Amino acid sequence: MATQIFAADARRRGARAPITAGRRWQAGRRWALVLVTTAAAAAGAQDASAPAAPSGRTTDTVVLHLTLAQCVERALANNVQIVQQRYRQESAEVALADARCAFLPSISASYGLSRQLTGPREGSYVDEATGLVVSRLGKSHTSGSQSLGTSVNMTVYDRRSLASIEASRHALAAADLDVQVTEQQVVFQTRQAYFSLLQAERLRQVQEEQILAVEEDLRRAQTRYELRAVPLSDVLAARASLESARASLIDRENQVAIARANLAYVTALPPASYIVPADTTFAVRPLPVTLDEAIARALSSHPELRAQRETLLEAKAQLAGTRAGVRHPSVSIGSGYSWSLSDQEEFGGVEDLLLKNYGLSFRVGLSFPIFNRMSTEHAVQTQTLNYRRSLAAFEQAKRQIELEVRQAVLNVQRYLRSVAANEAAVRAAEESAKLAEERYALGTGTFLERLQARSSLFAARNNLVQAIYSYHIQLAQLEQAMGQPLEPGAATTKDR
Repeated sequence: MATQIFAADARRRGARAPITAGRRWQAGRRWALVLVTTAAAAAGAQDASAPAAPSGRTTDTVVLHLTLAQCVERALANNVQIVQQRYRQESAEVALADARCAFLPSISASYGLSRQLTGPREGSYVDEATGLVVSRLGKSHTSGSQSLGTSVNMTVYDRRSLASIEASRHALAAADLDVQVTEQQVVFQTRQAYFSLLQAERLRQVQEEQILAVEEDLRRAQTRYELRAVPLSDVLAARASLESARASLIDRENQVAIARANLAYVTALPPASYIVPADTTFAVRPLPVTLDEAIARALSSHPELRAQRETLLEAKAQLAGTRAGVRHPSVSIGSGYSWSLSDQEEFGGVEDLLLKNYGLSFRVGLSFPIFNRMSTEHAVQTQTLNYRRSLAAFEQAKRQIELEVRQAVLNVQRYLRSVAANEAAVRAAEESAKLAEERYALGTGTFLERLQARSSLFAARNNLVQAIYSYHIQLAQLEQAMGQPLEPGAATTKDR
């Protein structure tokens, strides 16, 4: 019935050409092309109106082109952690100087002046002329004196003071080594931030290359679609792949901005600094040391382990000094001079200080502890526990350093093999993408196969970039774990 109505209406409006399947396909193709073009234009307008990528630059941004060595130099000169540790080192130097002054003489001088006023006294007497008792008020009386004195005292022998000097010396050595440990940590943090920035920039470059390739695919797909050579699904698949790549680029750009800010923070530069790495390529080569050699070198000369050893010796010296306080006496000597003059005497000049009213003294003191309410015994127990705790911390530090070196060596070897494997994967993905391109050009392959091959290629490149810079970060971690750099030339640059 509906067919008859439409036919009658067609007859009333005039005869029309029948709608064939080819005409339906052409109409659908035109509408699809309009939709794709409109979507592309809308996406372009959206891209133009979208906010700019976060580059980290502001109006007061200072652009600095720095090499890795320059970043490390700036970090060592300005890092707050190192500055704080150097203050602790200076405090240890002051403590050692104070301990050494225990055997210096102490000299003191004194001068005294006194005046005393005695009021008048009332007295009574019998007047011989009258025979009466007469009361009379006497006169006030003033008296006084002045004195001058000096003394010198010095400790000749005190085992506790000697032990304190030795303990302070070990504390200073530990503080010096702690500065080295902090410097190595800052060097590692700087290298890690530098390589992280390089990795983020390289991943962003790979993503931009992928976007350019997908944009070319989209243009080709649209052209071939207009020529009726490919279906609409190829255009839509290319469009979806392009938008997905653009979304990934946003993440990559944000990672670059964060990595750049982290590097500026580690190097103690102003927040507005915009660091551009001047070193962009680094060598990937096998380790110049074996696992056993790395562990042996770390245990023999790692500054953190040496600092723990100095702390252990400091606790041992303090324990020895506390024990000596029970068994050893302390010997001291002293001398003094005094001089005084009353108000009834005349001061004839400076020579009177050595001619009259003076006194000289000399003293030798010997003090031996007998019983002090068990405080010394309790102090010995406390120092013994401190020494045992330091000994346990030293052994733990040895185990920790050995573990960190072992983990770092294994990680470096892992990423070294990963770099080789990913390089082979990139070569294979390039061949696969080339074959997929040829098959698609000959019409024997599909657009989806070509798109998947190209995506696999860029994924392999991303994996290679991550493996390369993870290798360099782990290499820096190994040098920190060993407490010393590897052999010269292990981290030189070359093109890759």
